[in-house]
Amino acid sequence: MSLNSTSYPEEEIYYGLALALIPGIGHIYAKTLLSYNGSFRQIFHSKGSQLLKTPGMGKELIRRILNFTDFDKVEEELKYIQDHQISPLFYNHPDFPQRLLYFNDSPFLIFRKGNATNSTRTLGIVGTRSPSQAGIRWVNDLISDLKDSGIAIISGFAYGIDITAHRASIREGLETVGVLAGGLENIYPALHRKYIDDICRHGSIITESFSHVLPDKQRFPMRNRIIAALSDGLIVVESGAKGGSIITAEFAFSYNKNLMAVPGKPCDLMSKGCNILIKTQKASMVEDSSDVFREMDWHLGNQSDKYAIQTEMFNSLSDKEQSLITFLIEKGEVSVDEIIKNLDIRNSELASMILSLTLDGLIVQLPGSRLAIG
Repeated sequence: MSLNSTSYPEEEIYYGLALALIPGIGHIYAKTLLSYNGSFRQIFHSKGSQLLKTPGMGKELIRRILNFTDFDKVEEELKYIQDHQISPLFYNHPDFPQRLLYFNDSPFLIFRKGNATNSTRTLGIVGTRSPSQAGIRWVNDLISDLKDSGIAIISGFAYGIDITAHRASIREGLETVGVLAGGLENIYPALHRKYIDDICRHGSIITESFSHVLPDKQRFPMRNRIIAALSDGLIVVESGAKGGSIITAEFAFSYNKNLMAVPGKPCDLMSKGCNILIKTQKASMVEDSSDVFREMDWHLGNQSDKYAIQTEMFNSLSDKEQSLITFLIEKGEVSVDEIIKNLDIRNSELASMILSLTLDGLIVQLPGSRLAIG
């Protein structure tokens, strides 16, 4: 996204970044302020009495907004993201990841370097930073089995299981998304900077942190919630009883995601976290790709097979319904406006088709008036 994008005015980006810099304005307050004031610009040009009408806003936070002067930091961030082809995406932007919109604690702003994922299915893979050869082999074998599935792999760009998942995804031609704890100028671990370009060609690197923010300790749990939210299912591969992978798993469990874990020997401390997740029935046990596909109710095969559209059911649809299904298979998640623009279907006609195809389980409706294959 360029900063002069007609879909999101540069002025809004400017004031949105300014709002993100104000201490105490968290994700929920930022979203509420935008909802009640219409635009980020209007927030900064409103009177205090108007801002007080925003639920939850106290006088101290309003004072910080009205007295904000750190616009030089906004300019600095704008220059950096322009120079490094980074897209700032606010939660009301069309390119903001739809999966993040389901959760109250999701960020109102992320920075993305690379391409938006087109996958309608995502799988998170996390685990220890010091994996065994068996753990590395398990991840590589799984992702090899996922080749041509169209699934995007989500992970945290860390040592061990995370970077193994990213590199295997690149090798097998799958999209992959790396979620950072710090800013894009402070890649952690620094040794993994060499993988950035490859990952961005096959997906993206995202973070909620401004570019020069260091990945300090409290930012890793915040990063983990994004990994969980972006993942339709999450697999924990080798993890101790505590640590980042277990935090990510707890987020996934609380978000009602499909949580899976690879079992280990009872005496293996490196698998204790996985075994506990399975024992407490928070996670399903998975030993290979067939287990993963069964747990996720996914189907292996080519583009048509993976969406499980039976030939006889497809043939029973009207010509326009078939055109819509084919369009969704080719494009992935698509907005209603895009469908009307590209297919010869009236708005009222499309509404009836959406209802019928949704009831048949052939399509699903997503936030933001978007559709995908069911």
